[in-house]
Amino acid sequence: MNKKKIKFYSKILVGLVIIIFLILIYNNVFAGGNNSRNKDLSKYKITNNEKNSVKDRIKEIEEVKSVDIHTNNNSKIIKILVILKSDVSFEELNKVVLDASSNFSKKNLSYYDIEIYIDSLNEESSIYPKIGYKFRDNSEFKW
Repeated sequence: MNKKKIKFYSKILVGLVIIIFLILIYNNVFAGGNNSRNKDLSKYKITNNEKNSVKDRIKEIEEVKSVDIHTNNNSKIIKILVILKSDVSFEELNKVVLDASSNFSKKNLSYYDIEIYIDSLNEESSIYPKIGYKFRDNSEFKW
């Protein structure tokens, strides 16, 4: 082989190595290629029994019209939406919601954060809507 061909092929080889290196950096840094969180989600499934027990506990308050619980396969957040028919004291509702959230398994409570959205059908309500957030093992909601 002559020197021109050797230089040409060596430049192509160096260029390919650089491109492969840049792709690996992009996958690991920006695209979350090594994100183990998504692999862990299969270990932490929220069961229908857990959802139903939380819903039933919150629905023990007469003023509650509906309770919906949403989980996303790509997220470590459990979202609870509570709609009230009429106003209820916030202290009572907070106590029941905290108690109800403990119906999730200990394993799931140590993995998921919980967001709760409370709204009232009473448009004149002065205290609702409210949003609360509970970080994993933290014992209280932050409102």
